[in-house]
Amino acid sequence: MSIEVSGGKRGLTDPVIAAQILAAIPDKPLETQRKMNYFVTPRGRRLNEYEVLCCYTQPTPDWIAGGLDWGDWTQKFHGGRPSWSNESTEMRTTDWHKHRDPAFRWHYLYVKDKAEEWRYTDRFLKAYSADGHVRSIDPVWRDEVLGDYLGAFGFSEYGLFNSHSSVTRDCLGDTIRMSTAMIGLDKVDNAQMIQAERTFLAKIVPGFNESTDIPKAEWTKGQIYKGARETVEDIWQATYDWNEILFSGHMIYDPLFGQFVRREFFLRLSAYYGDNLTPFFINQMQLYHSQTKGITTDMFHTCLSADTEFGEYNDRLMRAWSDKWLPRTVNALKDFMGIFAKIPEIKGVTSKDAIQAALERVFEDWERDYAAPIGYKVDTAAHIKTILTGLK
Repeated sequence: MSIEVSGGKRGLTDPVIAAQILAAIPDKPLETQRKMNYFVTPRGRRLNEYEVLCCYTQPTPDWIAGGLDWGDWTQKFHGGRPSWSNESTEMRTTDWHKHRDPAFRWHYLYVKDKAEEWRYTDRFLKAYSADGHVRSIDPVWRDEVLGDYLGAFGFSEYGLFNSHSSVTRDCLGDTIRMSTAMIGLDKVDNAQMIQAERTFLAKIVPGFNESTDIPKAEWTKGQIYKGARETVEDIWQATYDWNEILFSGHMIYDPLFGQFVRREFFLRLSAYYGDNLTPFFINQMQLYHSQTKGITTDMFHTCLSADTEFGEYNDRLMRAWSDKWLPRTVNALKDFMGIFAKIPEIKGVTSKDAIQAALERVFEDWERDYAAPIGYKVDTAAHIKTILTGLK
């Protein structure tokens, strides 16, 4: 390296300064590491689009695990409550920003998927109407089960949607907020699909009542959904810990009650009553359930249960929450057994042994995917026996 020195004002051309600069240049590079060092820790080898757009978009104070901001916003709630607070949940972690949606979805991709699903639904319903498929549906199944009881189940899905309102406000991480907002919107989408099916039936079946009055009365006053209604009300309105809301709704109630109602009742039985319309909508709901399962198990198992410092504490807390919410869900399933007295009996399909087998499938899935990872021991046979006492 050469530095040209000339007369005039002192500056970079001054021989003394030039000598100092030359002396300050090291013989070897100070740093040989040329790899990008992200302040966001990627889940994979490199940051993807989802992480670039979703991580650290919320200004989380540095006293929240994983937060990078100093202090808190100047805006506070009445009484001085800060914008985000560790006291909003009993869960603990070394990093609230660790969670990732396994599908790496963000707003654009979510809207794109919904638009594609609606276009496909529109084409399916046009073909279904044109071919006259509705003529094959058993009238009792069509008018009472789909009209009243499927409609009432829509309120269960809508209630779970509403339970996310405080979660999306109080949660302590950007990716958690994105994920919980999406699974909440999936629940209201389920409720809307149920009503869309009922409205569609009203257009092609003379006399079919699309009003939500009867389903609402069944949900709020009937016996078949009594346990479910009380459980959803407690999740939505009587639970303040945002992690407990997510855990009770998506790790206990929906994988058990929701899966039995959607998969083992409406989806399994529809074909036996000549109904090939309802499975179209239920299968979309099952897709949403699968995506929700990926999100919640990543959050509670991959992140919180496996946390290096608080993992065992979080597992004990989740086991305690399971003790609290599992009996309520079992009671909800027991009440739901009353629906089998409302439908035409099909030997080997709606008999007690077939219902027991359906319950065993649901509990087997739940025990493997939700209970075992947190070390929760459960006597599924005893719970199924209790549920079956609800058969009339």
